[in-house]
Amino acid sequence: MLVQRLILMSKNKTKVIYLGNNSEILNCLIKNSDVRSVFCQPMEKNNVNLMEIKELTEKHSIPFHQTEKKELYNYISYIKESSPDLIVVCGYKYIVPSEIFNIPKLKTINIHPSYLPHYRGQHVVNWAIVNGETETGVTIHFVDEGIDTGDIIVQKKIPILFEDSASVLHERIYHEAYDLLKLVLDRIYSGSTLQSRKQDNSKASYFKPRSPQDGVIDWNKDGIEIYNLIRALVKPWPGAYSYIKDRKVIFWNAQFETGSYNSSPSMIINVLGSKLIISVKGGKLLVDDYVALDKNGNEINIELQIGDKFERE
Repeated sequence: MLVQRLILMSKNKTKVIYLGNNSEILNCLIKNSDVRSVFCQPMEKNNVNLMEIKELTEKHSIPFHQTEKKELYNYISYIKESSPDLIVVCGYKYIVPSEIFNIPKLKTINIHPSYLPHYRGQHVVNWAIVNGETETGVTIHFVDEGIDTGDIIVQKKIPILFEDSASVLHERIYHEAYDLLKLVLDRIYSGSTLQSRKQDNSKASYFKPRSPQDGVIDWNKDGIEIYNLIRALVKPWPGAYSYIKDRKVIFWNAQFETGSYNSSPSMIINVLGSKLIISVKGGKLLVDDYVALDKNGNEINIELQIGDKFERE
């Protein structure tokens, strides 16, 4: 058991620099520490999280920086001069170099949306659902040279319900993360001893960043696997998709029901208003939210009938 003695913050709040894309975590830091500066990756179009972070920094007059990966090195002196007690990382796109994560007196901590050492890497909320997991977690750990390999400070297991979409699970995870982060900040502020423990690398699993090709529906798979893929890639992610009548169709919401049907997988077996009933191995999919796109990516109306079949490409 590794024990790290923290410096007593008797009068002033813990001075923090935040590197991340989660506005709820930033809000926790603003309420429970002295946020000196915020770093995000360059703004992506219509990225709600980054827009909310920018609004929070403007409201509280916190310096806000949007840097590319290599540009972060240009801020090493700036961060040193800020004399942070702690750097908090959450959903930051880039790996934080040791020249930065070793600057704070209390080092750097990361909030990771899994029960480490399981599901290290990126997009692990999505991958956990794709893989049909029934449990995940959230972990706050020290940052080291590896990817999500640092010593664990605190963590909590979180259930994954069968009807959970990635967005619902994401919200549940970071609600718990807020409480765990507040607990860590309270311990630092009180000057109590913060304990951490090494990860068991023999139990580690690692997942790569999700790519657009990962969203293609393979109709040869069991229906429950297709359902898991659809709920793992709901908005704001780009969606699971397939093709029909030479048009791309993105599935935004579906339910899965077990059963036995004579129709071949991927065939539409009923159309109820705007809802599609699609035959899959082991049951049927009830798709009540989808969009068809033309070759230029524009939304179009498409007439679908019983007997039409979806194709992989």
